[in-house]
Amino acid sequence: MTFACKTPHEEGVTSSYRSQWTYVAADTQATTNAAKTVMARDGLTDIKASSTDMDGTATAKQSDGKQVSVTIKKVDNGSQVSVTVGTIGDPAVGAGLAKKIKNEAEGK
Repeated sequence: MTFACKTPHEEGVTSSYRSQWTYVAADTQATTNAAKTVMARDGLTDIKASSTDMDGTATAKQSDGKQVSVTIKKVDNGSQVSVTVGTIGDPAVGAGLAKKIKNEAEGK
């Protein structure tokens, strides 16, 4: 069973501690491209990203070797972006990335 709550780190981002997610008013391809852009801007390395009309993924590594995984799925007229940092999660980093991806995809 997973419990979810709003994270105090970023408004509009929900967290289960391990993963953080939010709704994005953009399609999966635009959201995946936004994830790739944000990861590069934040200095992550080994960035890989792919998408379809239904879903997308992006992965990268932090300088300490922790993997950052972003999954995107089509919902209604937009996408849901979910971020997981490392094996057990890092809510502050995950929520920050989720919010940045949302803003990038929505052109804010």
